[in-house]
Amino acid sequence: MLRIGLHTRSGMASLLSIILAALIHQIETEPDNCTNLNNEIRKNILQQEAFTLKCFDDELLREKNNDPLVFQCYKNGFEIITTDQEQRAHLNGISLWFLPALVTDSGNYICYLRNKTFCIKEIIQIRVLELPPNQCFHHDYLQPTLEETPASVYVYCTGLAEFSQKPFDLQWYKDCNPIKIDNQNYYSLSEKLLIKDASQEDDGMYTCELEFVHLGRKYKVTKTTELKISPMKVIYPDLISPINNTIEARLGSELKVTCEAYFGSGNVSFLKLFWEVNAMKIPTDESRIKQGLLFHKEGTGHDVVKKRTLFISKITEKDFQTKFYCFASNLRAKRGAFVKISRQSPDWISDAIKILIPLIFGLLACTTVYVIFKVDIVLWYRDSFESHKVINDGKEFDAYVIYPRSENKGQKENCKVKYFAVHILPQVLEEKYGYKLFIYGRDDLPGQAATEVIQNNIRSSRRLIIILTQMTSADGQAYSGFERQTGLYEALIEDEIKVILIEFEKFECLSDFPESIRHLIQRNGTIKWKSGETSKLDAVCSRFWKQVRYKMPARKKTLAGSV
Repeated sequence: MLRIGLHTRSGMASLLSIILAALIHQIETEPDNCTNLNNEIRKNILQQEAFTLKCFDDELLREKNNDPLVFQCYKNGFEIITTDQEQRAHLNGISLWFLPALVTDSGNYICYLRNKTFCIKEIIQIRVLELPPNQCFHHDYLQPTLEETPASVYVYCTGLAEFSQKPFDLQWYKDCNPIKIDNQNYYSLSEKLLIKDASQEDDGMYTCELEFVHLGRKYKVTKTTELKISPMKVIYPDLISPINNTIEARLGSELKVTCEAYFGSGNVSFLKLFWEVNAMKIPTDESRIKQGLLFHKEGTGHDVVKKRTLFISKITEKDFQTKFYCFASNLRAKRGAFVKISRQSPDWISDAIKILIPLIFGLLACTTVYVIFKVDIVLWYRDSFESHKVINDGKEFDAYVIYPRSENKGQKENCKVKYFAVHILPQVLEEKYGYKLFIYGRDDLPGQAATEVIQNNIRSSRRLIIILTQMTSADGQAYSGFERQTGLYEALIEDEIKVILIEFEKFECLSDFPESIRHLIQRNGTIKWKSGETSKLDAVCSRFWKQVRYKMPARKKTLAGSV
C-alpha cells in the first residue's frame, strides 16, 4: 500500500511538472499585446492526405514589409510547430503544412505574425476526418455542389496551386471508380474534367486525385464535387415588351423600341426573336427601318432573357398608320405583340425645360468657377487688358502702410512685423509689381511735422494697408495709433480710401481690438500671412500675394514676371 501511494504521488508530481513546464513555455513564447483577428476559422481535412493552410492574407505581408516578420504557430496553445520541413507538421512561409495529416493533428492552432511594432493572432480549429470504409471521400469534406442542365459540363478541381504547377496531372474518379479519359465522353484539361453531353446518368460524386512529391516522398491530395444534372424545362416563350401598346413620337424624329422575351433558364436552344412590319421581317442592314442584333439581357442569372431593338431613323407620316410586330418563338410555340406609333403634340414646356436646364447648369458652373477663381481671373484680366491704363486720380501713393510699433525696440514680435512691413511688403509690391507705398519712418523727411505728414500722405493714398498683430493697445506705439485713427477716419467717415487688413498673427480674441477695427474685420475680412513664407519670397504666386494684389488698385508691372 505504501509503495502504491508513493508511486501515485510521484506520477501526479510528474504530470504537474509537465503541465507547469508547458504553461511556462506558453508565457515565454506568446507575444504581448497581440490583436486577435477573430475570424473563427474551422477546417476539415482528410487523414493520410497532404494539406496546407495559409494562415494570414498576403496583404498583411505587403503592409508590414519594412520590418522582418516572424511567423509562429502552437498546437493547443503550447506545442510549437517548427519550420523543419523534415517534420510531418511544419511551417512554410505563412502556411501550415501536414504531410500527411493524421487524426492526432486535430485541435486548435494559434498562429502569430509579428515584428517589433506589429502583432496579430489567428486561431484555427482543425478537424482531421477518417475516411469511411471503401470510400475515397468524406461528406464533411466536399466542394460546392455543381448543378447543371443537360449539356457539356466542366467539373473543377480547385485549391491545387500550393502543391503543383499547371498543367496538373490528375486521376479522376466517379463514385470512387476510376474514370477512363477517352477524349470522347471524358476530357482531362489541366485542373478540370469535361463531360461531353452530360445527362442525369452522369450524376454522382467526382473526385480528383493529385500526386504530390515533397523531399522525395509521395503524398496524395483529393477534392470531391457532387454533380447534379437537372432535366431541362421546356416552356413557352413569354414576351415582356412590347405589350400591344402605343408610343408617341414626333414627325421626323428618331425612335428606338426594344423587344424583350423570356425563354426559360439554363441552356436554352432553338429560340428566335425578331421584328416584322407588313408581314415581312425587318432587315438588319443600314435602312430607315432596321432591327439590331440579338442580345442576352444582363443581370438575369440563369434565366434566358433576350432582347432586340427596332430602329427608325426618321419617322414619316406612313409610320403613324403602321403596326410593328415583335415575335418570340422556340420549339413549342410562337408569341407576338405589336407597337403603334402616334403623333406627339408639341410640348413647349418640355422644349423650354430642355433649353433652360443646360443654361442654368452652365450659369451655375460659371458662377462657381468665378467664385473659386475670382482673384486669379481679375489678376489675369488686369495683366492682359488694364496694364496700359494710367491712374489719374490726383493721388501719389498706391497704399499707405500702417504697422504697430512698440517702444521696446528689441521686442521679437516688433522686429518681425517691422521687417515684414519695411522689407518684405515693398520687396514684392514695389519691386515686383511697381506699386508705390508710403511707410512712415522710411519715406518721411527729417524735420517734418509727423501729424501733417501722416494726414497728407494718407489722403494721397489709394489704399490703406493695416497690419494687425496682438499688440492692439495704442499705448507705447508712437504714431501708429495716430496713423490708425487718421486712416480709419478717412475710410469709415469720409469714405475716401479702401482698407486692406493683413492678419500677421492669428488672433485669439477680437475683443482686444478697437471697435472700428472689429467692424472692418467683420465687413472686409483679413488676408492671413503665413510666417513660413518669409523664407520663400520668390513664391509670390502664393494665395496671400494674389489676394493683396486683388485688393490693390490696378497697376502696370515694371519688372518681368507674373503670378
